[in-house]
Amino acid sequence: MGYTDAKSITTIAGGACTFIVGPVTGGAIGASSEVITISIAAGAIKSILVTIGTPIVAKSIGLNNPQTAMVFGGMIGTTSGVAAGLAATDPKLVPYGAITATFYTGLGCLLCPSILYFIVTQFFN
Repeated sequence: MGYTDAKSITTIAGGACTFIVGPVTGGAIGASSEVITISIAAGAIKSILVTIGTPIVAKSIGLNNPQTAMVFGGMIGTTSGVAAGLAATDPKLVPYGAITATFYTGLGCLLCPSILYFIVTQFFN
């Protein structure tokens, strides 16, 4: 999209984590509102894709018990997408996937504006 500065790249990458992490990251490092909007859009698209894709791939990846739901939530991360996808797969799995996806979001809110930003500045400034 033509963004080459560290603040924009980090904010959009935070949005790729979840649509919550992007604005938190952008606000913390001082990104423009246009970039924050792009990060929200990236997170929303991820959430929609996870919602649609989870029931499709659930059987093939063995997503049928609380342990795999927790791993799935922790790896995918978008709480709304994981919860909706698991609800379409098996409603009993929703709390397990949502708990680790929520942890993913919290961790992203801590690490993206700090560590990720410092890593990105090494390459793009």
